[in-house]
Amino acid sequence: MSPLKLLVAIAACGAVAAASDCKCGPFSYADPSGIINPTGYLVGVDYPGNDMAPCGSNGCKMDSTSDHLDCESLCNSTKNCNAYVFDNCSDGPICWLKSYADPRNGNPNKCRNSRILQAIPTGPYCAMTSKWAADVDPENTLPAYPRPQMVRDVEWANLNGMWQFEGANSISSVQNPPFGQTLNSSILVPFPTESCLSGQWKNYQNMWYRLLFEAPAMPDGGRLLLHFGSVDWMTVAFVNGKQVGNHTGGYDPFTFDITESVGSGKSELLIFVNDPSDYGRQCFGKQRISAITSPGGDTYTPNSGIWQTVWLEPVPANHIDSYKLTPSLTAINISVATTSSTNVSIVVFNESGVVTNGSFPSGQWTNLEIPSPRLWSTEDPHLYNFTLTIPGGDSVQGYFGLRTFTLCSDASGTTRPCLNNKPIFMAGWLDQSYWPDGIYTAPTDEALKFDVAAVHTYGLNMIRLHQKTNPQRWYHFADQMGIIDMVQHYGDVHGTTPDPNLYMQDLKAMIDTVWNHPSVVQYEAFNEGDMVSHFDAPSVVNWIKAYDPSRLVDTNSGGPANNLRVGDVNDVHNYPYPQHPDADHGQYAMIGEFGGVGAFVDGKEWWPNKCGTYLHVDTPSEEAQTYINMTLTMLQNQPLSASVYTQIVDVELECDGFLNYDRSSKFSDEDVQAVAKANAALIKKL
Repeated sequence: MSPLKLLVAIAACGAVAAASDCKCGPFSYADPSGIINPTGYLVGVDYPGNDMAPCGSNGCKMDSTSDHLDCESLCNSTKNCNAYVFDNCSDGPICWLKSYADPRNGNPNKCRNSRILQAIPTGPYCAMTSKWAADVDPENTLPAYPRPQMVRDVEWANLNGMWQFEGANSISSVQNPPFGQTLNSSILVPFPTESCLSGQWKNYQNMWYRLLFEAPAMPDGGRLLLHFGSVDWMTVAFVNGKQVGNHTGGYDPFTFDITESVGSGKSELLIFVNDPSDYGRQCFGKQRISAITSPGGDTYTPNSGIWQTVWLEPVPANHIDSYKLTPSLTAINISVATTSSTNVSIVVFNESGVVTNGSFPSGQWTNLEIPSPRLWSTEDPHLYNFTLTIPGGDSVQGYFGLRTFTLCSDASGTTRPCLNNKPIFMAGWLDQSYWPDGIYTAPTDEALKFDVAAVHTYGLNMIRLHQKTNPQRWYHFADQMGIIDMVQHYGDVHGTTPDPNLYMQDLKAMIDTVWNHPSVVQYEAFNEGDMVSHFDAPSVVNWIKAYDPSRLVDTNSGGPANNLRVGDVNDVHNYPYPQHPDADHGQYAMIGEFGGVGAFVDGKEWWPNKCGTYLHVDTPSEEAQTYINMTLTMLQNQPLSASVYTQIVDVELECDGFLNYDRSSKFSDEDVQAVAKANAALIKKL
């Protein structure tokens, strides 16, 4: 059973009666929207046992004074059981429980396994979940504002939640949209179809989503924008029978203007998605369809369909479309795109009040000096807030950090990465940002924040985000916490030849998506041997440096093109023990991957007894000490400026994380403190 709010329905009730008098037979799961099974067919059955009140063959009597499963008392309990109740036995009675635990005693409900075993007997989809999965609420799914660097004070509408869903036969199905038709299943958006939290637990290469929605109020003459955080991979959208847009790319946000298609009352939104995963020529990171039935190694379950927030935003006719901002130590250089040429006003402020203000034409780069600047750093991640306003009433709020990230030489003449003109040692870990319950999508905002904050728990100051992008809020947390991010193109192919146009399209989209985040300091064009042989790596690096000269570029982390000595980093990989790269040819020295040390924890493996790693140790304490010993060798490497341990968490059957896949810690408090102390010594190396 997926750890969504469960809908526990009493399947065998007789004539109409009050809820407290209703007798029940077997318990079953149903869908609150009626989308999955409006007739109430069983999609997973649990008979009363140790986790429920005992019932005789004639059923159990619903008695509010008894210890039996009573909808009315459960819904009013303190067990986080938020529910709908229907007194009519022919309609229920129904309790929609928030957790997969029995709300009376906290014991795991055996029901959660029955649907898994019935639908996917060989799959582990819901066998492991994080602690945040129980907080997922279909009526309030990932409710946080999805674009924290461009906040518009309007009544936006979050479309996350239960949608109708249906697999499609082929990509040609897009030519025959099912307008006005109820789809045969449902899905919790924005969780990918393969994930436990989606309720689907299946890979689809072609699929339909359907939602009936009411448009929020728009200003006079205004527009209504439909935003997608990310959809993997090709998206075609229809509103009330009209195509409103299409998009290719699985990792970047995009927007459709649907103003001309919405009407009064309910509108129909239909989304078609085609995702070939690793059968296509597009970039797909670590996804492999084969990992569904044969997991293992360093590739994982695919991520199909909508996987970031979908939302509606009313805007004035002339509005701010986007902005780009590049900081220095004393100023910002900013350009604002608007739908029509106009003047833009900016007011910069902090906790003390207004810092400065100015006005400039849209579409042009403008330099704005910041008096008495306070810099963004890992020790003091200060952020300035600002407001952009244009005539006609549109206004957005954003933030920035003043910082530079460049190459410089230390006192010995060694090339170093320099934050604000000061050499810095970056000790980090590899973050693949996979989740056991949501795959690419963290269950909640708190879960997303946890991964970023864990960097400080273990005494680190950097993350190398590996072959994936994350929602804007992930970078937002890093900005706030002063954590350095290295972002890597998610390019990878498997058995096909990559499309260079799609690679470059995705590369530009990745850079545009993270452009304004002060925490992002370095781009990586290629990882190891993935795709690099199909490209002229120096040309790609030159393009990146010309497009965004404010950040450093790692040509090929741990791969053959690293030997070309172009770009800013000499980046080597070695397992399990770290190598000792040199800082020469005008590049700083980085160990982009090492470690892979794993202690396998019973009950925390994606598939039992299937874990693998580069160096297996018997206990988590031994894993911690092995890592600490590795840091001691890196302390002796004088030219070294950055190290990346593999990895933050176990990912499916790659079990070499400091944390288990469900984000529980492998280490004791004493081990965590010892690891943090070792990392602090590394950071103080410079």
